[in-house]
Amino acid sequence: MDIRSASSLMRPLYTSCAEHFRSQEPSPEPEWTTSVAERPVANAKPGDSPFLRLPTEIRLQIYSLLVLPRQANDLLPSHEKVFSSTQDYFDYEKKQHGTDRQITADMVNPTLLIRTIDPLRYSQVANTQHVRSTYSVRCDRFRARCMSTTYHCVNSPQIGQNMGILGANKQIHAEAAELLYSSYTFDFDTHVEAIEPFLQDLTPFSRSCIKSMRIVKRALAYEKEFDRCEWSTAIQCLSNPDFGLGLQKLDLGIVAGRPGANGWDLVPAYNASHFELLKDTEGMEWMRDLLEIKGLQELDVSPIVEHCPPATNSTAIANFIRFSASIEVGLAEFLKGAMVRT
Repeated sequence: MDIRSASSLMRPLYTSCAEHFRSQEPSPEPEWTTSVAERPVANAKPGDSPFLRLPTEIRLQIYSLLVLPRQANDLLPSHEKVFSSTQDYFDYEKKQHGTDRQITADMVNPTLLIRTIDPLRYSQVANTQHVRSTYSVRCDRFRARCMSTTYHCVNSPQIGQNMGILGANKQIHAEAAELLYSSYTFDFDTHVEAIEPFLQDLTPFSRSCIKSMRIVKRALAYEKEFDRCEWSTAIQCLSNPDFGLGLQKLDLGIVAGRPGANGWDLVPAYNASHFELLKDTEGMEWMRDLLEIKGLQELDVSPIVEHCPPATNSTAIANFIRFSASIEVGLAEFLKGAMVRT
């Protein structure tokens, strides 16, 4: 069966676990950067270069013309790359997930969508040479099979032909790379299994320049053990000082359940003090992992609302609904108080 028709019949969920995570093959940075930047080059003296004698603000303006998108369409996902992603079907339609609103690229705060490649598609080209780290994920309809894959940027900006400037000399590389990595938000959505290999493929300097990231927590009511495993691994990377991540802003989406448009109206929401106690209960290990991320300048917490069944005969669903109704208020207040630098 053709891979395109096969993928249209089912939309599997993918997840990874530390037990079968990724191969240890070293690899360079993602496709929208260039490996030439990492090659040793002769370092020019500032006095010998008319370009380096320009004021710093002028050089930064020149770099921005090269490493930042020139128009909004440059940041929209392409058909080919969205097709090869695991959960990006809504990107192909150019619609915001769960709405009829068109996706619009934010040129002031550009975002790169980093996603796990569909393992079924990746397996067809796995014999060719790849430059990124590979890792195993759970796939098929029941997430019972482990397959090797890697990550990619589904909306790679049209800047590849400009990346040669990173190989000019060390000073230009440092200035341009800092602008490049600090200007983009790296959006992993629920594909948090891609965070560790993505960060490990970067140089320490590039990691230190990343300032903004977006991740999404899967629905708690439907979590599996390997979901918790991949979340814990990802958050350890974000909070581990050995990675040298200079994260300043985190956009945290949390999948929430609401039974109908008015399903939260009569639900008593938890407040921040409730979450201080709830974080130590079973099932809230993900929150304790998250609290290891300290010193943020900005934290945005928002629910990603999906329909769920009413809490008629299930205590688990009732707890999930009450938790969901509390995300924007009590949970956001609690997390900001613990994770944002005051």
